[in-house]
Amino acid sequence: MDLRGLRYFVTVAEEGNVSRAARRLHMSQPPLSQRIRELETELGCELFVRGPKGMRLTPAGDVLLEEAKMLLAGADRAKERVVRQVTGARLLRVGVLGPGEATLSRPVAQAFARSRPEAVVSLRQGDLTDPTMGLAAGAIDVAITWTPFDVTGLAVRAIQEDRCFAAVSADSPLAGRRALTRGDIDHSDSIRLPAGVDAIWRAHWQPSLSGGGPEVHSLDECLHAVLWQHSIALVPESALRRHAVEGIAYRLVADLPPTRLVLAWRRDDRSPLVTAYVEAFSTARKRGPAPRHDRVVYT
Repeated sequence: MDLRGLRYFVTVAEEGNVSRAARRLHMSQPPLSQRIRELETELGCELFVRGPKGMRLTPAGDVLLEEAKMLLAGADRAKERVVRQVTGARLLRVGVLGPGEATLSRPVAQAFARSRPEAVVSLRQGDLTDPTMGLAAGAIDVAITWTPFDVTGLAVRAIQEDRCFAAVSADSPLAGRRALTRGDIDHSDSIRLPAGVDAIWRAHWQPSLSGGGPEVHSLDECLHAVLWQHSIALVPESALRRHAVEGIAYRLVADLPPTRLVLAWRRDDRSPLVTAYVEAFSTARKRGPAPRHDRVVYT
């Protein structure tokens, strides 16, 4: 089992669909399917149950997913330690919650390069398990994430404010309304965030604290649950255009406080790289305010 094969397996497991996993990996479907079959042959067991509605893990697949995530995390840590040893103080580790568009900004990159031309930036993508991606524990140096969450020991700078929308099945009666309230989405079939997640984060982003819907770890998993299991999920407004999916409707939750895209870093971190990155990011982003989507009605 090589690391690339394990990454392929984890992506298919997270997507529950080879086609979506192939798009996420920027590859075609046949070689991805072939690599999964080779992995099953190597292990001597089936890792997925294939069905017309997608793929779900077998008990053996569940075991491999848990182990693969630990192995890949360990490989990432090893790579970061080697890079940090070589580059020393020139390495800045940035964590981003979600797909990472927030970091794909040429003005930010140019501004940071002008101020710290010697720096190397390492990107780590997080998931819904921890909105700060291990920032407090020192796993990263700067987090680009969404509020609210526990900010104890952290410094936070707001970049942009978004309203919160509910993602519901287009077949749901809720899709027929122009706007919803928190009470409207307090359903037992709402998605669940992983156990142990930040309590403040859960209180805002889990539609129902007593919900018995599927547990999710990413926005893609949220939308998969909405489309396939008619669950309810919450997303920030700026995510709507990227995640326009046939069969999913987005409706404003009028009484839910707005969320903010923020930069967060450890309050006691005096690294000049952190200071330079925060200034470059916030200045470049604020020059062009994010568009509003007041008329958005995705179905």
